[in-house]
Amino acid sequence: MATFDVSQFRAQLKNGGARPNQFKVELNFPTGVAGGTTAQRASTFLVNVSELPGQTINPAIVLYRGREVKFAGDRIYAPWTTTVLNDTQFTVRTAIERWMNLMDDLQDKTGEIAPSAYLADLTVTQLDRNGEELKKYFVRDAFPVDLSGVPLDFGANDQISQFTCTWQFQDLVIAGNAGAVV
Repeated sequence: MATFDVSQFRAQLKNGGARPNQFKVELNFPTGVAGGTTAQRASTFLVNVSELPGQTINPAIVLYRGREVKFAGDRIYAPWTTTVLNDTQFTVRTAIERWMNLMDDLQDKTGEIAPSAYLADLTVTQLDRNGEELKKYFVRDAFPVDLSGVPLDFGANDQISQFTCTWQFQDLVIAGNAGAVV
């Protein structure tokens, strides 16, 4: 019969384990987005909900004599979502709206056709309780695809307005502890 040893359990959670509330997100805006530099600085503080990006390796399926034989296929990435606190200048929201407008103008339906003009690298970093980096994800060649509405409500007292943005991206570069690329 197996016994439960609390000290062995604690030993596996080195330094008390990673905490989901210790992170930072940096949204880097394309050069053509007015206010992008200010929004980039603000995003480090105002992105209050995010996630470490997920990954899936789809199987490559080959039929052989009526059976499926599965091989490792290509890696794909689910859309990445961030939630942003809204300041009274709408700093981050306005920059994202301008970014989306760069890709598809609201007025004349034109947009940048060169991906290099609208793609940007974003980062999300898991921190320890002392603010040291544990793991960093470079979300490469990202662009916003969905900007949520901002709920307005007479009954929403003592709250700060917030919105979500969903991002598509091409790939990830992952830096682990001590900057080792995985």
